[in-house]
Amino acid sequence: MKKRYMTLDKKWKEILFALSGFGPNLLMVLMGGYFTNGLEPNKFEPGSLKLFESVGSAALILPLIFPVIWFIAKAFDGIVDVPLAHLTDSLKTKWGKRRPLIAISFIPMVLSYACCWIPIAGAPSADGGTTVQIINTIWICFWAFIFFTTYTLSLISFYGSLSTVCYDDSQRLRVSSFKSVFDTISYAIVYALVPLLLDVTGLHIDKFSLCMLPLMITMLIPLFIIKEGDKFEKKAIAEGYDVVPLSEEKPVKMWESIKLTFTNKPFLKWCVVNCCSFFGLQMFLSAMNPLIEECMGLTEGYMATILNTCAFAPVPLMLYLFNKLKAKKGIRFAYQTCLLSFAICILSFILGSDFVLGTSESVIPIKLVIGIIGGIVGSWAIGSFFMMPYLIPAQISSVEEKLTGKNHSAMYFAGQALTTSIIGALATSLYLVISKLFITNQGFKFHFIPDGDFTYDINPSDLAAKFFNVPVENVFNFGNLLVPIFVAVFCIIGFIVAFFMPKNFSPKEVAKELKLEKEYEEHKDLFPEEDKKPYEAESNIVNIGLFVLTGGIFGFFWQYGVLKSIKSITNFKLVPLHFIIGLLFFPYTGIALFLASKKFYKVCAEKNVKCANLSVLHLILGLIGLNFVSLIILQHQLNKLHGNL
Repeated sequence: MKKRYMTLDKKWKEILFALSGFGPNLLMVLMGGYFTNGLEPNKFEPGSLKLFESVGSAALILPLIFPVIWFIAKAFDGIVDVPLAHLTDSLKTKWGKRRPLIAISFIPMVLSYACCWIPIAGAPSADGGTTVQIINTIWICFWAFIFFTTYTLSLISFYGSLSTVCYDDSQRLRVSSFKSVFDTISYAIVYALVPLLLDVTGLHIDKFSLCMLPLMITMLIPLFIIKEGDKFEKKAIAEGYDVVPLSEEKPVKMWESIKLTFTNKPFLKWCVVNCCSFFGLQMFLSAMNPLIEECMGLTEGYMATILNTCAFAPVPLMLYLFNKLKAKKGIRFAYQTCLLSFAICILSFILGSDFVLGTSESVIPIKLVIGIIGGIVGSWAIGSFFMMPYLIPAQISSVEEKLTGKNHSAMYFAGQALTTSIIGALATSLYLVISKLFITNQGFKFHFIPDGDFTYDINPSDLAAKFFNVPVENVFNFGNLLVPIFVAVFCIIGFIVAFFMPKNFSPKEVAKELKLEKEYEEHKDLFPEEDKKPYEAESNIVNIGLFVLTGGIFGFFWQYGVLKSIKSITNFKLVPLHFIIGLLFFPYTGIALFLASKKFYKVCAEKNVKCANLSVLHLILGLIGLNFVSLIILQHQLNKLHGNL
């Protein structure tokens, strides 16, 4: 009997492979969050720190034409997934099928991303503004098409390899879990850390994006991990492994691949459930800051960081528990609990809203407690929302490839991306519409404010109050109140539809859904049993390490606000310097917190405010990466001091 080859034979290889898409994904999220607004700085209020999120002082592109072309480029990004997936599925070279395309697309991907942030014609002037804007628009859109194509080609090739590099479904689950942690970190960096770094460094978003460009190098990791090509095949076959030469792989034509993908019952069932959860997640991400600041009235920056920390920092630990629950109850049951937990989490925004609790300062602690509890409950779902879209298509395509010899795994990821891109656009568009709805609690009247009425001189709530003829404190953004309801409803729909999915997406279940029971019985040896696993399935040390990592990262966001608060009441100096050194050298966080807390406790003593001096504890927690625990303590003591001033 031939031996099965194992590519990821070490735990560190699993983590390294999962890290592959981190750089490109982070920079894509960065572009999605800041690019279009950065090209039109007139959208930012004069004097606002958000001006650092602009590329220049005037619109660098044609404001009316660019959004249309940009939308076409984004639509092209979704459509091009299908032919590029077929290309990476069907390519046969002496170097393999996935690695050559990743290598070929890397340099154009990096170059085109950089060019998107460098408007070649410069800033418009009074006597030649339109010409400059036309040149910049053509230049940026041209490179955007190149970037979206090469980014998709490299990522879809990477995703397509997931079904073959993993030994079994348990290893595939671990790799997907690790990747979801890195995806969580990407979103955290872009939406929480980047604004702070722009404020600290004084860099504008274009310069900052170019500084982040070296992170793209993570996309080269698969070139050294994926085992394919003539040399590997000859060596593996000579050593007795069951490696099938690429030349003998059954060809799958593009239309056949599309048909196999969109008639695959377990895949279609998953897509319906995934679209429900993705709709909710996308709408939540679009509305996250307004929900915290406008809906709950938690306008202080550190409050948003507290809630984000509670929601994202526990993700690695929650994924570990998710995998344990999945092993006992099945992946369907585990994912259904995630859908319900996210529905409960999102409804906490209504419970803690100004509409329900009012705007009094005395209810701020109650709102924070509700938000913290909601964030922790939601963290159970967030990691799985990132993990499952990598795991399920890879699992289905792996079973299909072993039983039919047809390997077109990238097409499943392309099909999934196509459906979620449509759903994501619908979710974002719906939020943009409902965010213009306002309501008064005196008679529950509604008012829709058109785009043309939004200005920086007049707050939309003031416009609505004028329309309703009531005080502004009686006016609320009805869209922010509707978001949690929409998200919760879609999560519940997903929960119900999930009952039609296979319980565990095991090889036997997938084979049955595909009507390949006979082939499965004949080739059971291709699917290793639990007791044949070459090493322990879970590593507590790895999961704890990732938990500390995400907690430490979110602690950095919070840390800047805490240090600034301490500076405002003491003579603690050089806060930006301490912050940047802490980012570059992780353990320095403990030293910065130690120095700041010593001055803070001195002020507490002078004001006769009882606060236990925990400077040494802050030092230790910062050194070992648990700075977010230290910051919870310091934030509580800061609030206590302010309450006594």
